[in-house]
Amino acid sequence: MAELVFDEGLTASNTLQLFVDDRELKSSVAKALFRKGVVLKPVRLESGDFIVSERVALERKEAKDFEASIIDGRLFVQAGRLKNAFESPLLALVGSDFERIQPNALRGAFISLAVDFKLPVFFFDSDDELADFLYALAEKEQFGEQRMHRLQFAKKGVTLAEQQRLVVESLPGLGPKNAVSLLKHFKTLQRIANASPDDLQQVEGIGKQRAESMRKVFEQEFEQ
Repeated sequence: MAELVFDEGLTASNTLQLFVDDRELKSSVAKALFRKGVVLKPVRLESGDFIVSERVALERKEAKDFEASIIDGRLFVQAGRLKNAFESPLLALVGSDFERIQPNALRGAFISLAVDFKLPVFFFDSDDELADFLYALAEKEQFGEQRMHRLQFAKKGVTLAEQQRLVVESLPGLGPKNAVSLLKHFKTLQRIANASPDDLQQVEGIGKQRAESMRKVFEQEFEQ
């Protein structure tokens, strides 16, 4: 699967965006999200049906498909792939018309997902309810507490500001928030590289140890 990049311009304009498996693009969930103003980006996904952020993806299953996936063994293979691909994957179960699986077997599947795979299962009566949930989840992940994600780049479409952030984020102990704070304070990469430990510590979130680690990267001779 190609590397997926969330559009910084859409984020800046407070527009929600989701990657959606192209096989789900015509689903009622996708249509409901589109009506809500969410920008949907179709792509063939190996794991999950909707990607909300770099750490959160959601797999959607209807009751009949959930039963079938238990019977043919797909369920736990898919659960394993989700867990390996994302920090916080989720499973959405739409409907409750179970006909082929006994209650004890269903209960066992839910327990295994929760205990063995640490995969939360959410239950919805309709796709409209699921769309509301995805919308709220995207708001939290993309805008909640001014959440910022570490940049991931495809081969093209990278702005100069994104390149500058990427360089600063690669320094030891720095995340997206620290990188932006440093760039806003010093304005250029050159000024960051020339800053003393004391100068660096004037930026919120940059303590003595982090400042010294940064200086070490800039000053120590390269040894392969």
